[in-house]
Formats: sequence, C-alpha cells, structure tokens
Amino acid sequence: MKKNFILYIFSLLFFTGNILASSTHLSITEVAPGIFVHQGEHHDVDEGYQGDICNIGFIIGKDSVAVIDSGGSLEIGKALKASIRERTSLPIKYVINTHVHLDHIYGNAVFVNKNTKFIGHSELPKAMKLRKELYERLNLEYLNTPIKESIQIPPSIFIKVNESQIFDLGERKIKISAYPSAHTDNDITIEDLKTGTLWAGDLLFVERTPVVDGDIHGIIKVIDQLLSLKINLVIPGHGTPTKKWREAFKKHRNYFITLRDDIKNAISEDQGLQETIESAAQSESNKWELFDVQNPRNVNQVYPQLEWE
Repeated sequence: MKKNFILYIFSLLFFTGNILASSTHLSITEVAPGIFVHQGEHHDVDEGYQGDICNIGFIIGKDSVAVIDSGGSLEIGKALKASIRERTSLPIKYVINTHVHLDHIYGNAVFVNKNTKFIGHSELPKAMKLRKELYERLNLEYLNTPIKESIQIPPSIFIKVNESQIFDLGERKIKISAYPSAHTDNDITIEDLKTGTLWAGDLLFVERTPVVDGDIHGIIKVIDQLLSLKINLVIPGHGTPTKKWREAFKKHRNYFITLRDDIKNAISEDQGLQETIESAAQSESNKWELFDVQNPRNVNQVYPQLEWE
C-alpha cells in the first residue's frame, strides 16, 4: 500500500514536471498596457493543426494575472505560461475560457494550482463533457496526444447567461459576460475596464471565415449587442486585434446575414443541402481565409435549423 502510494506520487510529480517544461516559444504582443496576445495561425483542425490556431494571452494586474484561453495542447499551454513568467512573477489567479472549442481549452491543465480559479460560461462544463471523446480522438490523430494527456479542466466559477461578473487583478478590473447560444451555447467575453479592451473569443473572427456552432440568429443578435459597447480595442478569437472593431463586427455580421438569407432562399426554392452548400454565401468567398473549408460546415450547421423553422 505504502509502496503504491509512493509510486503514485512519483508518477504525479513526473507528469507535472513534463507539463511545466516546454520547447515551444510563442510570439507575444502587448496590444494595450498590461494586455498580451499570442495570435494563432489560420489553419484548420487537420494535418496542419498544431494546437496553435486561436488567439490566447493574459492580462497583468498589480497583484495577479488572468489567462484568456490556453491553447489547443499542453505544449501551447506550457509556452504560454513561460511567456507569462518572462514578464511577471505574480500569481496566476484566473484562467478564463471563452468557449468550449478544443483549440482554446487544452492548455488549461498546465495552470492547475490550488490558488488558480477557472472561469467559464455556466454551460461550458456540459459542453466539455459532450465533446470529450471527439476531442480526444482529434488530439490523438493530429497532435499525437495520448488520451490521458487530453486533460479537460472545467470552470469552477460560472457566468450565467445574460449576466456579468467583475473580477479584480489588483487595480485592474475585468468584466466577464455570458451570452445565449451564438457561436456556441457557451460564449463569454472579457472586458478590461482599465484600457477598454474586449476579448471577444470566437464571437469575432478577423481575416478567417467565421464559424457558427450554435445558433445563426443568436450570433447576429449578440453581434448587434456587442456593437453598442464603448470600447477601444477588440481581440478576436482568430485574427488580428483591431481598433476598427465596429467595421470588423459588421463584416462578421454581414457574412452571417448573407449565409442565413441565402440558405432561407435555397430552402424556399426546394434546393437540397448539397446544392445549397455549393451556392450559399458565395458572394463572401473572396473576403475570408479558409472559406472553402469553413463555409460548407456552416451551411451544414444552419440548413437543418432553418429548414425546421
């Protein structure tokens, strides 16, 4: 019994040590005072996927640090933690996931600590559980990550739909807000009140074709809501942070309005799904990267929803 316990502790320490070591270096930009972003590459989750396709980063307050999304793998999470430690020794008080998608959550395990709290939408734990087996298969296939290392760390602090909470990092307050079904059914945003910077998660894509994995009407409505904010800078879930955020959100919204209306018209003309995939939102095709990959998926998601309305 004692021997088994010692072996367990040794294994735990060995695994933790592996988590903390990293050979990956992330490019980090300070986009506003105390706000640091690593911009992911525009790749699909396929043979080119390395767990580094979304924007991740951190906010440094006077007393503590908040991590905003942790990347798609332990390796990216380690590199993010190393980037934080290059800039500050302050404790990492919060890790915040903007939503469930695998490129945003699989670095979480690197930050597990008795003093670190994980924050997310109230629907995030359920969404993680539902996608767990799929994500484990994808991580194994594309990242060669063993199942035991595809570790999900769900939130311990929940933000309920249509509610906001304020968290203090030390002379730096952040406002976290949760939304109804839009990009997913578990989207949150993080607003740094000191600089007027909004981390939008995947409620905003810049350059890369937007994704709907939740509700087409909901995402249009949420974008309209976000357009009413008084902020200076937006960090999208994918693409370049921008001060021209209103134009970015309007372009994002226009894609979804075009997609919705084209699918509605196709359904009214008795077009099947495959024909609609080939025609819907094609007027947007030269405005976005990865359009030929993502637009068909969006049609597959939205067509059944609109067909039954």
